[in-house]
Amino acid sequence: MNKLREKIFDWYLKRQTVRQVVMYPWKDIRSIVILHEGHAVGKWVQQLQREGKQVYEIVIPDKKNICWLTEMPKKEVREAIQARHYDLLIDLTQQSSITMKYMAMYIKAGFKTGRDIGKNIYDLSIDTPAQDSPDFLYEQIVKYIQMFTKG
Repeated sequence: MNKLREKIFDWYLKRQTVRQVVMYPWKDIRSIVILHEGHAVGKWVQQLQREGKQVYEIVIPDKKNICWLTEMPKKEVREAIQARHYDLLIDLTQQSSITMKYMAMYIKAGFKTGRDIGKNIYDLSIDTPAQDSPDFLYEQIVKYIQMFTKG
């Protein structure tokens, strides 16, 4: 069943409209969405807010909001996450679940980053094992964005 779900996901991923990638210097990023599985992200949210950034969190939806066959979030969830545009998506998910891949795919962001999962979802993929902590992944993402944008 998981192979079928992966094939369905790949089909949806290939049909996504091409988006324009916009990578702002760190100091110019105003809105950030953090996608996670329920981790304690409060310290990062507070740190980013002190830097003047608006931070939003999106966590994995409960089972009643996920289609059982494809594990895709239901239409209402997809519409809710597509209603807003962010400068940056930071995906801190550790498990490679189809639902979280859909969430990352559907979030509208100028620049998307997360753990390398072998799919063409992110503009910057960090190659780190899933057992590494979300803290490590977050630090790597911020470090590389700051390094690439010199800000």
